[in-house]
Amino acid sequence: MKKITCLLATYLCAFNAFSNTLHISPDMRIGPYFGSGISGGGLQLGLADTLGLDALYLSYSHTSYEFLKTDKERLKTYRIGGQYQLVPKQKMSLQLEAGLFDYEGRRQMLWDEPRYAEGQGVSISASWVMFINHHLGFRAGGDFNFIDRNKTLGSNTFFATFSTGVVIQF
Repeated sequence: MKKITCLLATYLCAFNAFSNTLHISPDMRIGPYFGSGISGGGLQLGLADTLGLDALYLSYSHTSYEFLKTDKERLKTYRIGGQYQLVPKQKMSLQLEAGLFDYEGRRQMLWDEPRYAEGQGVSISASWVMFINHHLGFRAGGDFNFIDRNKTLGSNTFFATFSTGVVIQF
């Protein structure tokens, strides 16, 4: 996975001559379970005005959840994404991402030995971006992660999070 990320980063840097600006977007995440609150964060890093897109970037996020010291889960996502400007006058954009995620889980009841699970799955994301000027925008969206049932401790094979953040292009 790290080799693919390094290769994509090199690919993005190769197009630096064709881009006008840098795209940076930190965010915070809520979910994937009811009541988990702010449980993670992420970062998009890439180039704006590249290959006919408003932005082309790599995205990373880390989300963790713990319940009463019995359940603990961690999700890390690695995606490549693009931002497409929908409305030029008010500069509203749509972001779409696709990639992989890593899952690690631990469950220990008082009377049992701890159980562990880990695996990889598919991750997609969509966000809506509203710019207030040429350099600063706000985004909100959702992340959707899918994994095989035998690679997780829970009964769900679907993990969803809500993310909100800022987009900075300079």
